Amino acid sequence: MSCTAGKPNFRLLDVNVGWSADSVANLDGLADDSGIYLSQLVPRAIDPNQVLPCIPPARLAHGCERCEWYLLTPAPPESFLLHRDDCHSGWQRLRGSCRPHPFQDPVAIAVWSGRLAIADRAADQVVLLAADGGRLLATIGIPQPGPLAFTPSGELLVTSASSKTIARFGLGGEPRGTFQAPVPASGSVLSIAVDAGRNVWIVEDLNGSWTLWSASPGDAQFKPASIADLRTSFSPTGLVTASSEGFAFDQDTRKGLDVETAFSWYGRPIPASSVTPPSLPKRQMQGQFLTLELDSGIPRCEWHRVRLDADIPAGTTLSMAVASTEDPASTPQGDSSRDPAWKTFPPGTPHYSDWTSSPAGSVDFLINQPAGRYLFFRLRLTGDGTATPVVRRVRLDFPRATSLDRLPDVYRETPKAEDFTKRFLALFDSSVAEVDAVIQRYPALLDPAGVPSQLLPWLAGFFDIGLDATWSDDQRRKILAAAPELYRKRGTVAGLQLAVQLVFGVTLSIEEASSSGPWGSIAPNNGQCDASGALGRPARLGSVRLFGRTRARLYLNRSPLGATPLRSYGNPDQDPFSAGAYRFRALVPPLADNSPEQIQRLKNLIESQSPAHTVSSIRVGGTGFLVGHWSDVGVDSAFVPLAAPVLGSTGNIRLNRMSVLWGSPDACVQATIVGRNSIVGRDPIAG
Repeated sequence: MSCTAGKPNFRLLDVNVGWSADSVANLDGLADDSGIYLSQLVPRAIDPNQVLPCIPPARLAHGCERCEWYLLTPAPPESFLLHRDDCHSGWQRLRGSCRPHPFQDPVAIAVWSGRLAIADRAADQVVLLAADGGRLLATIGIPQPGPLAFTPSGELLVTSASSKTIARFGLGGEPRGTFQAPVPASGSVLSIAVDAGRNVWIVEDLNGSWTLWSASPGDAQFKPASIADLRTSFSPTGLVTASSEGFAFDQDTRKGLDVETAFSWYGRPIPASSVTPPSLPKRQMQGQFLTLELDSGIPRCEWHRVRLDADIPAGTTLSMAVASTEDPASTPQGDSSRDPAWKTFPPGTPHYSDWTSSPAGSVDFLINQPAGRYLFFRLRLTGDGTATPVVRRVRLDFPRATSLDRLPDVYRETPKAEDFTKRFLALFDSSVAEVDAVIQRYPALLDPAGVPSQLLPWLAGFFDIGLDATWSDDQRRKILAAAPELYRKRGTVAGLQLAVQLVFGVTLSIEEASSSGPWGSIAPNNGQCDASGALGRPARLGSVRLFGRTRARLYLNRSPLGATPLRSYGNPDQDPFSAGAYRFRALVPPLADNSPEQIQRLKNLIESQSPAHTVSSIRVGGTGFLVGHWSDVGVDSAFVPLAAPVLGSTGNIRLNRMSVLWGSPDACVQATIVGRNSIVGRDPIAG
C-alpha cells in the first residue's frame, strides 16, 4: 500500500512491496528485481551468446597472443589443423617437419605453452603435438575422448563421452588420476575450461539448452554457475558468436571499433550476417499470475486504473484482467466455459464472466468494474518459446478521480452520463498525468549521481562536454558533477589541475616559463609551489645577482662591448614580458597507462583547458628523468653527497655558477647537499 500523508490512493505490486500472489503458473522472477517472466524449461539454462566470448567451442582454441587462434576443421574427408596469428589475416594450415597421420574424428583442441592437445574420438586417443603441429610428443589412449583443457600448470584435463570422470595427464602423457568432482550427469559436455584460479568450468547441452557448472580443486561435485561468475573468472577472447555455419570475431574492441570478421569451420571467410547466433534458452509458452483480494480500505470503492511497468518483445503478448467484489470471502466460481487456451490454469475466485480484460499488449488499462472494496488482478503472459514479456511493477489506482470533479453538476445529472463522462475524461487525464510525472522527475535527470548511465551523454550535452568512450560511468558522473567548478576555473592553473585529476587521477605540477627565467619576480611563496601549483622564483636581496637591463641585452651607447648579448630581433624593453611569456610546462606523474593513445588524450585535454594564447609542453613521468643542463649521467655516475670545497687549501679556488657552498658546523641553516637533505620527486622540474 502507498505510504503518504493522506489516505492511500494506489496499490503497488512488485518485488519490494510484494506481489500478493494467490497462484503462479509457469512464471519466475517474483523475488527478482528484473520482474516476472516466463520460466525456462531447463531452470539453470543460460544464454550461449554470453558464454562463447569467454569459453570458445571445443574445436576452437585461443593461443597465447590476443589474435592467435587454432582451428580444428571437421571430418570427413580429412581434418586439418589451422592457425591464425594476426587479427587481419586468414587461416594457415600448420605444416611441421614431419606431418602426423590424419585425424579420424577430431572433436576438441587445447593449447598451452607451445603444445597442442587434440581429442580424436573415433581413434579413442588424445594426441599431444608441438605448437607447429608437425612433431608428435605423446599419444594418450582414452575411450571416446571429448572436450579437453590445460590447467595453468600444464596438466591436461580430458572428458570422455563414455565416462563421467575427468582424467588428468601430464605433458608427457603420463596418467595422474582423475579430477575429484565428476561431470554433472544432466547433459553432454560441450566445452571445458580452467581459469587462473584453477577452477574447472564445464558447459553442457541439456535437450538443446546450455547449462554452466564450476568446481574448485577439492570440491566433491560441480555447482551451477552464473554468467556474472564466468565474466569475473575469464577475460573476453574476442570471439563474438559461433553456430553450425561458422564463428565471428570482434577484431578491434581495444581501439573502440566494432569490426566483425567471420569464418566457416573450414577457415574460409564468410559474411558475418551468415553466422546465426545460438538460440536463447527454451521457455514456457504461457504463464499466469493471480493475486489475492487487494483491499482498498474504502467501502464501495470505485477502482480507477491499472498501469504496468513492462517490456513486451516481438512475438510475445501480455494481457491483464480485474474483478471487484465487496465480500473478500466469496466462494471460488471457476467455470469450464472459459477460454480453452487457458483451461489448464487456475481460474481464480471470481466467476469467469466477472472478469474485465484489457486489450492484448496494453500496459495502461481503465478499470470498468462495479464498485467494491476488494479487487482481484490477473496477469497472463504468452511467448514464442524463447522470448518472454517482463513485468516489473503493477500499479492500481483508486478511487476514481477525473476532471469531472472540476466541471459543473450538469455533466453528472444521470448515472449513465456520469459514468461515460468519467471514463471519457480519464483518457485525457492519463496523458496529462504522464506529462506531470515527467515534469516532476525532470530535476532528477539533471543530477549526475542519479541519472541512468544511458542518459549521461545527453546530460553532458547541456555542458558542452564530450564524453570519451574509455571513461567509466563513475568517472563520467564525477566530471559532470564538477562541470560548474571546471567552467569557473577554466584557463587557470587550478582549473587545469582539476580537469587532469578528474580524467586521469593524477595531480600535475605547472611550471610557468616566465617565472623560472633569468628575470627576478616578486612571489609570496618563497620558491615553492603554491596552492594552485604554480612555482615562483622570487628575487630576494642577498640571494640573486643583480644586473641592469643594459647588461641583459645590447643598448647602443649604454652596454659594455664584449659583455652583453647581441640579438637582432624584438624590443629589448619587452624582454621581461616576451622571453618565455605565455608558455608553461605541465609535469605529470606516471599514468596508469603510459600508452601513446593515453598520452595523446592527456595532451588534447591540456590544450582544451589552457588559455588560447598560451603554448604548453608536457612531460610525463615514468620514462626516466633528465639531470640539469650541465650534468652528464654515465655508467660511473652515482647520487652521493658532493665533497665540500675548502677555500685556500689547494691554492686559489674560484667560485662560479657550478660551485656548491657548505654551511659551517655551527650554522643555523644547512646548505643543500645532493643525496643528503634534498628530495628528488616531490616537486621536480625536468631540465
